[in-house]
Amino acid sequence: MNVSLSKIFKIFFLIGLQLLGGGYVIMPLLKKYLVIDNKWLKEEDLIDYLALSQCLPGLIALNITIFSGYALRKILGSIVAVFALTLSPFLIILFIAGFIYNFAKYPIVQNAFFGIRLSIIVLIFYMIKDIFTKSVNSKFTVFLFLLILLSNIFLPLGPSSLVVLAILISILFGLIQDKKERAKLK
Repeated sequence: MNVSLSKIFKIFFLIGLQLLGGGYVIMPLLKKYLVIDNKWLKEEDLIDYLALSQCLPGLIALNITIFSGYALRKILGSIVAVFALTLSPFLIILFIAGFIYNFAKYPIVQNAFFGIRLSIIVLIFYMIKDIFTKSVNSKFTVFLFLLILLSNIFLPLGPSSLVVLAILISILFGLIQDKKERAKLK
């Protein structure tokens, strides 16, 4: 794909203006601007970028932005996307940094933060629901989801261990499926 750098800058600057909360909040915004409005990427691509971003060092929102920018215009697309995404929050935070310290103690500001936190929870929930319905859609994926969920609850495994476990089981499942398919063809 060969999207103009100015369009990449504009879209990611707008996303940065709306990016409140953690890295997961970027997913509905990327879906709106990159998948639905401009049809530059597929939703499955974004889900893959999210999965990869969680397995790599760095901030999730920036990692997903790097992958998205790269899909649009390779390395230069990634650089422009990251710059645009971070520029708008940087300017806003720079502007309000002095004010927030002085006004954070007021009840109206505390109430505003309460509302912001709740809206972020809704955005994260929406993203999880969307990814869940696209990813957990077969007997195997239900099994793997429950296995990883229960392992997370009952075993002293860290996030990296759970991801590696899911990868290994998925590769093994794929090899078994390929072997079965080849046996049917003979």
